[in-house]
Amino acid sequence: MCYNKLMREYTDKLTDWNKKSISDFVFYNCGIEQCKGGQFYGPKRRDYHFIHFVVKGEGTLEIKGNRYPVHENQLFIVPAEEVSTYQSSRENPWKYCWIGFLGIQSSQMLSSLMHCDPRRFVIDCMDAAFYERQIEIILGISGKQMSTHLRSNGIMYSLMGTLLEELGADDPEDLDMSIPYQAQQYMDQHYHNNLQIADVAAAIGVHANYLSNIFQEQYHKTPKQYLSGLRLKKARELLLYTEHPIYIVANSVGFTDQLAFSKFFRRMMGVSPSIYRMQRRHGNAKDSNFL
Repeated sequence: MCYNKLMREYTDKLTDWNKKSISDFVFYNCGIEQCKGGQFYGPKRRDYHFIHFVVKGEGTLEIKGNRYPVHENQLFIVPAEEVSTYQSSRENPWKYCWIGFLGIQSSQMLSSLMHCDPRRFVIDCMDAAFYERQIEIILGISGKQMSTHLRSNGIMYSLMGTLLEELGADDPEDLDMSIPYQAQQYMDQHYHNNLQIADVAAAIGVHANYLSNIFQEQYHKTPKQYLSGLRLKKARELLLYTEHPIYIVANSVGFTDQLAFSKFFRRMMGVSPSIYRMQRRHGNAKDSNFL
């Protein structure tokens, strides 16, 4: 990997990484770089999604065993946990800007941009310089204040809204209205209620067994596993960043019985909610696959 002085970058350090990962959709970093000829990054895997907008020049993206040419006024998307390498042309090195983001809803955002095609990593855009100007604004306000965090996220939301509109990805006719997607959205919106998978199936008009089968085909997990993971992430956020007693945390993620919530949490995390809160706040907890 090569570095040069023609790069400006800002990473949000105000928000704890664990809180970012269990937020719905949150800014992680951004930057602008004029690359040297042949400059490359990777192969590397990241825990967040990012999009690069090519302002001028050209290069290549390698991902999932394929190599894609990328040129001016195109963008390339790299989903979280995918190993990628991208390299500037030696003869016509690119200048690009990028924005990184994560959160529970970020994968659905990416799916919308890719029009639900997991191989659509390179996409035309009308004016990459427009996105560069938005990222310039974030770089101009970078800092560690809460106001910076809120303004950066606001600009990211505006940028992503423009991109969705430009790509036609927010057209209702283009939305994924499959049964698994509807079930996922219903759980995202109602996890805080005493929700059962039978309730989800009834809400979208299918049998629970059928829902379980097709949901697992699309998302590689059962609806129950998805709902449990969602509740766990939200519970961790409340335990770490609020002073709410355990019974309020339980009620807030769909458990009417505090004891049932504590058993669920201990089964998933290996410790009780109160011990998890104490350990995390004192920084002496072991790493977990859920982090």
